[in-house]
Amino acid sequence: MATKATTAFNIIETLLPTLRLAGKYSCVIQERIQTQPEKGEYGENFYATALTDADLTVQTAVELALLAQFPQVRFFGEEYQKSFNTKYFSDISLGDEEELLVTLDPIDGTRSYIDQLPCFAIIMNVIKGKSYEAVFILQPQRQNYIYALRGQGAFMGNIDDPLAKAQPLLLQPVQSEQVYLSFSLASLRDRFQAANFTTYCSATDYAPPQLPPESLDVIKGNLAAVALEKGNLIDNAAMAFVAKEAGAIVTNWQGKDFEPFIEVEKMKIPGLVIAANAEIHQRVLEVLN
Repeated sequence: MATKATTAFNIIETLLPTLRLAGKYSCVIQERIQTQPEKGEYGENFYATALTDADLTVQTAVELALLAQFPQVRFFGEEYQKSFNTKYFSDISLGDEEELLVTLDPIDGTRSYIDQLPCFAIIMNVIKGKSYEAVFILQPQRQNYIYALRGQGAFMGNIDDPLAKAQPLLLQPVQSEQVYLSFSLASLRDRFQAANFTTYCSATDYAPPQLPPESLDVIKGNLAAVALEKGNLIDNAAMAFVAKEAGAIVTNWQGKDFEPFIEVEKMKIPGLVIAANAEIHQRVLEVLN
């Protein structure tokens, strides 16, 4: 059976109808969503432990499409341990310089999804060797998608539009002094506030139905910076790549580019900073270090 050309753009373009369908499905069932037993390996992080029927179903849909049309690629889905299809992919890990790994977070923001908030997404990434080639983020309730290609910028389109219709997504002037802190960084709030930042920490400030800030708010100018203890390759590190392609400054805590991924453990890399500009980036690094 003939297979399609295996490029990052072609993978995203080919799977777009499947991702779009999965997004519409996730919206339809959100009000009636049934949860699964929580994932125990993430301890007290109530975001990482959340799991629903939608996570498993969306992953299955993407697995079917990939196996049917790009059976040669590696694939890591967040729910790989519960999937019936993991065993049919060649590998779930990062490959060598020329090998492609497709990763999927079937419902990024599962806790928000359960709490009936619109701020959830389906995130599919294409990684070549140890760097991103492309990131695709579908935001079903917001009826749009965002994607970024290495060296070509970031783009936003209507959920029903082909990729060719998406418009460039450019960094907007920052209008905030707020820094988003990941779950395990709550202890740094006082230090950031002493440096004249306001803070939002996902461990202490999540209060639905109020919408939480999101990493990509840096692009919109609504957030000064994001500080992450760990970058998860399937979601928040992927958003960092989008922000970088849109013009934001993205580094590790030592101020160096986070790609290629040198240290990787369980699809996670050491801490990341996403900043709206060089001055904010330097201030955040001074607090972290």
